[in-house]
Amino acid sequence: MIDNRTSRFLDPLSTNTRYFWILAALSAILLLAPIRAGDLAGYDDARYALVAKHVALTRHWLEIESNGGPALEHPPLFSWMQAALFIPFGLSDPVAKLPSALCGLGVILLVAWLGRRITDSPFAGVLAMFVMATSIYFIKYAARAMTDVPFTFFFLAAVCCWLLAEEEPQWLLAAGAFAAFAQLTRALTGLSIPLFFAADLMVNHRRLPSRYLIAAAAIAFAPPIAWYAQWIAHYGHRFFVESTLYMNQEVTGELSPAWRRYTGLFEYLWMISKSYWPWLPAMVAGIAFVVRNKDPRTRVLIPWIAVVYVLCAITKSRVLRYMLPAYPAFAILSAIGLLWLLPDRYVRNGLRALTPPLALFVLWIAIHPPVAIHAVDTHPMALESTAATTPGDLITFYDAGARRNDEMNEMLWYGDRYFVPVFDPGKLAGALEKPRSQVFIMDVETFQAQVEPRFPNQVIARAGHLICFRLLNSRPVLAGSRLGVR
Repeated sequence: MIDNRTSRFLDPLSTNTRYFWILAALSAILLLAPIRAGDLAGYDDARYALVAKHVALTRHWLEIESNGGPALEHPPLFSWMQAALFIPFGLSDPVAKLPSALCGLGVILLVAWLGRRITDSPFAGVLAMFVMATSIYFIKYAARAMTDVPFTFFFLAAVCCWLLAEEEPQWLLAAGAFAAFAQLTRALTGLSIPLFFAADLMVNHRRLPSRYLIAAAAIAFAPPIAWYAQWIAHYGHRFFVESTLYMNQEVTGELSPAWRRYTGLFEYLWMISKSYWPWLPAMVAGIAFVVRNKDPRTRVLIPWIAVVYVLCAITKSRVLRYMLPAYPAFAILSAIGLLWLLPDRYVRNGLRALTPPLALFVLWIAIHPPVAIHAVDTHPMALESTAATTPGDLITFYDAGARRNDEMNEMLWYGDRYFVPVFDPGKLAGALEKPRSQVFIMDVETFQAQVEPRFPNQVIARAGHLICFRLLNSRPVLAGSRLGVR
């Protein structure tokens, strides 16, 4: 329980139920309506969508491909979720975002249940739900075709099942299943769930049947192990090379300057302190209350946050969205802190006063969703280059010698051709003299300096800083299988 004075002000169940359904409806509108606007950014959104596009078109669920070659950086579950929706509803940006939006709604609903369960207060659950639904950073990524919010949902669902297992141990099997889903969504980050289970067992001295714990561990690890085993069997050395490169880039690589290797804890603390408003003071108060109160039901929130926080801090990439799996715990702590700091009637009256303007705001967002356009140049290039070529043709891509995987991902998603990427300026001359394709997409400055004066060409289209052209009097050099394109 939160405390005695809180329990004195609990509303009747019908009032809390009414607020729950009002907030659930508003959350659904807030999360689902805006995904119809905007497009997909290239580094993450378009990358997952183009993999799902290949799965949906070929129905080969085990062939996780990008640009004609294996996509070995990430496990497949999120792209499978997208592909499962692409098949009945077609390829589109809104459908690509839909799994994240649905998982975001699931997070908000589960937060209400979990907040109520661990505090014995239906109103605390509704208040936590309100905090979660008004956490702007979370809402932002629920509208992106990325893995962060689905992973957060799997983490939260695993926590809920973990707590239910104290009464019915069979729930451990469901907790293991959600842990497996998490690992099939975010690879090594998915290990945070088993680590949380272990931390909670030690910190809160939970007693759970060992046979169910062993079965849950088997369920948690068997699917990802099977997935990686078939990757290794199929791709062998290539899998280890690409996995090592990705791990070095995102997790274990050197930081500049070198001393930043030891500053992750402070960097994430600073990022949270800047972004988690207006709920930060209430969350800090909630942490203080939970630590003082020593109730094992609420203390589960502390190892939850600690595990996510430490794992984020020790990796190379320092991005706040990696902390999103801790945001449900933040929301529940914020609710606890508000009910501890303020008289209950103030909190209830505040929620009652804020709900109507929140409803108006949500309706405004639904009618006039914010529009973020990322593929300004690449979307028209993808359409024009696809129209100018035939199925099976390749397109050579070069943009000022930069490694623009984001642009290539966008063109792979919006178009229907594979690319020959040229990221090294020293290799551009060879790509032009012995081309593997007749059609090129290139930055305008390079085209004007190195192509226009030297090579007969036909301009197909131009959009922003990119130009699409065909080399005349040239015959593409065939080189290797399509798996070598990437």
